[in-house]
Amino acid sequence: MQNQLRQFATLVLVGSLLLSAVTVAGQNRNDWSRVTAIAAGSKLDVKLRNGKTVKGTLVSASDRGLSLTVKNSPVDLNRDEVRSVHEVLKKGSAVKGALIGTGVGAGVGAAAGAISDANNDGGFGEGLDAIATAALTVVGAGAGALVGYFVGRSSNKRVLVYETK
Repeated sequence: MQNQLRQFATLVLVGSLLLSAVTVAGQNRNDWSRVTAIAAGSKLDVKLRNGKTVKGTLVSASDRGLSLTVKNSPVDLNRDEVRSVHEVLKKGSAVKGALIGTGVGAGVGAAAGAISDANNDGGFGEGLDAIATAALTVVGAGAGALVGYFVGRSSNKRVLVYETK
């Protein structure tokens, strides 16, 4: 039974890797029309051929290049100067991060309490071990929620829109 489970897990892993490779191969990142389709006001990270990076807000994009606002100043970039364009998206919410952190923290706290309880020989204080496990679970959940809130609030996701060789 355990051997069949390993084979199934291996099959799922290989299948997911192949599927992700097919998905990435199907996206043409050398297509400038993907840049012109970005909505004005979007946050962009543009890497130039000279190695510099320009971070700003998109004003407009055309077949010839990009117009950005960088620190309240207009910046025009020719298409020939651009190596890659990443759109910066707001990834997650603070609430979602807090919920995930709560679950992870509660799990870690419960596991710590269970490990501590497993080391007990069943003598005096058995009821105290259950209380300690519950307390560790609550403390872990609270700490996880706090960390998850701040991580979720500040996280952004960069999506590669255009890249040339």
